[in-house]
Amino acid sequence: MADTRLPYCSPYRLLAVLAPAPATPGAAIHHAYAQFAWRSMGIQHVLLVALLALLWPAIFVTMACMFTRKIGPSVARTTGKGLLRQLAEQIWLAFAYSIPPDKYYVFELFRDERRAQASDYILRYELKGGLHNLMHFHAKEQAGGNSSKGALKDKLQFSRICRAGGVDAPIILVSLDQHGAVTPESHDQPSLPRDNIFIKPARGKGGRGCEKWIFDGSCYRGPGGQILSEGELIQHIAGLAARRGRYLVQECLENHQELRELGDGITSVRITSCRNESDSFEVTNATLKMSLQAGGSVDNFHQGGAVAKVDIINGVVGPASDSWHKKPCTWHDVHPLTRAPIRGRTLPRWRETIAMVEKAHALFPDRIMLGFDVAITDRGPVVIEGNVQSGCDMVQRTHDLPVGQQRLGQILAFHARRASATRPPKHMRWFGPLQYWRRR
Repeated sequence: MADTRLPYCSPYRLLAVLAPAPATPGAAIHHAYAQFAWRSMGIQHVLLVALLALLWPAIFVTMACMFTRKIGPSVARTTGKGLLRQLAEQIWLAFAYSIPPDKYYVFELFRDERRAQASDYILRYELKGGLHNLMHFHAKEQAGGNSSKGALKDKLQFSRICRAGGVDAPIILVSLDQHGAVTPESHDQPSLPRDNIFIKPARGKGGRGCEKWIFDGSCYRGPGGQILSEGELIQHIAGLAARRGRYLVQECLENHQELRELGDGITSVRITSCRNESDSFEVTNATLKMSLQAGGSVDNFHQGGAVAKVDIINGVVGPASDSWHKKPCTWHDVHPLTRAPIRGRTLPRWRETIAMVEKAHALFPDRIMLGFDVAITDRGPVVIEGNVQSGCDMVQRTHDLPVGQQRLGQILAFHARRASATRPPKHMRWFGPLQYWRRR
């Protein structure tokens, strides 16, 4: 269960419960988060909120100066908007809409047309540990205490459910524990397959701990030029498992031939699927993820990958956004390394991919919103994983429209209203500035 997060940048977001009845999807989501957060609090959290209300200006100034110093000069060169004006806009956004300084740059709110829609941007903490938890508790009540969340978070169990349900998922070959014990899955020997492999923690997230290893006939070549024998690689994986839990060794997927020019690593699509007002499953958004680094095997946005909007109707790709903090204001029409076109590209087997995601969501019918990572390969779409705490930073950055004004916002607002009477079964856990920086 994700932490229910207090908005440490501006605790005034919690005052949304005092606003008039929300009339827009964005306002309904803000109100639902604030109401859920208050209901999750113990007395210690109420005292922390009061303390944060006093300390927030100092926290804000620290964050604003740090991000503006790092990113502001690039924005100034691109837009002509000076550092003082950027700071002034951040102050206004923080007081008016509780938007922290980093999101000013993530969502490019220095662009006047985007800043005019600031009230409809949904922040990460409002979904992760907020609305997601509210909808989880409500769905669990409706299902008599049953939940598919555990199956979604365990990648081995997820793969088994998908493949049994007619949804293609990566073939898990073996699993390893921290002692180096190899458990066969689809590979019939307690050893590593003599083939290219991809390893990942069974319960990992964010692309952390994932590695690609290439078999050259006698040894395995991995990240940073490492060359290991089978025994050495087993010990390496065991060391990773000691820190992150059980590890999975799966087939090494390859991009569809039309996508291979975008890089050596797998290029996946994050597809957001929701259970809509009629309890059917509907794809609302899609973003293409890719690595812009030579030899990169992970395309995760928060691990330095690039993202681009994909039109869910026809599979046409928009420009790709580079890292918002390393290369702000940088958008790519072509891949900077391979020079392959990005903007205007049509993804292959797109309608088949959408249908596969909707079929996958139906295997976990209690979940309201899921973010599926899908690889499009020559054999068709392969559903890599389903994210139960999927955020919307990538969507709002690339779609040029806040979630509160999108179809996704309409569905989330509908479910937020329907779940509004749900009482959380336990108090929140504190998630503040120290925890934020430790996770970065």
